[in-house]
Amino acid sequence: MLERVAVLYNPLSDASIQLSREVVDWLTARGISATRGVSQEFRDQPQLVADCDLMIALGGDGTVLRAARLCFPHNIPVLPVALGHLSFMAEIGPDEIYSGCEQIINGGGWFDERALVRAQHWRNGQKLGQHTALNEVVISRSDLSRIVNVHVTIDDSPLTTYHADGVIVATATGSTAYALAAGGPIVDPRSQALVLVPIAAHLTNIPSMVLHEDAVVTMQLRSRHHALLAVDGRENIDLIEGDEVVVRRSPQVCTFVRLRPSNQFYTQLVARLRRS
Repeated sequence: MLERVAVLYNPLSDASIQLSREVVDWLTARGISATRGVSQEFRDQPQLVADCDLMIALGGDGTVLRAARLCFPHNIPVLPVALGHLSFMAEIGPDEIYSGCEQIINGGGWFDERALVRAQHWRNGQKLGQHTALNEVVISRSDLSRIVNVHVTIDDSPLTTYHADGVIVATATGSTAYALAAGGPIVDPRSQALVLVPIAAHLTNIPSMVLHEDAVVTMQLRSRHHALLAVDGRENIDLIEGDEVVVRRSPQVCTFVRLRPSNQFYTQLVARLRRS
């Protein structure tokens, strides 16, 4: 039963701004409490989201990532509505939003739980931070003229030292994002497996790999030149030589509301790749 809904819109998209107003009016007319905002507003006022039954994300995959970041700590499901270029995470468009909401109000749809990854940043035995990602964790070069050396171990077993533009650890959801652009495999998003993908690696015979869902990946920076840690494309945290980033599947999940059968992923995937 829907009682409170948050509507997240992209402030840089006129279509998203307009549709968000219309959706709030539509929900309110049906007796559902609805509030709209951008991600910064909801971060600054978490009480606006904390007890919602649903968040509707109007935009591309970037908007969906921001919605996920807001919602998974509160276990709030997200309904992504495609307004972006690719929108791999969405399955309905703006022309289907009202029929979709009617379906949810009437008890239809199903919950699609997506795995998250947790990354811990360590320096000299001290944990500097912990971050959670829906798509990927990336160590990348901060200087365009230099590669980074990243030593990777999996479950405490040394794998290799990549000399590359960077290294990605992605979820199955993230396998169709940056990891795919870097040459990684597409993994069924229902999987909890992790994906390890080097970015433009030099002189290595270790390709991208699909890892067990419980694998623990440790990436140690072995370059004297600084590098960056990015989590779902945000933060850009400075790394120095010797820093370690330990990545494992998070105990939390991100929940999406779906209105079509799960096997539609493959049909939609081909269509979206053709558009890209």
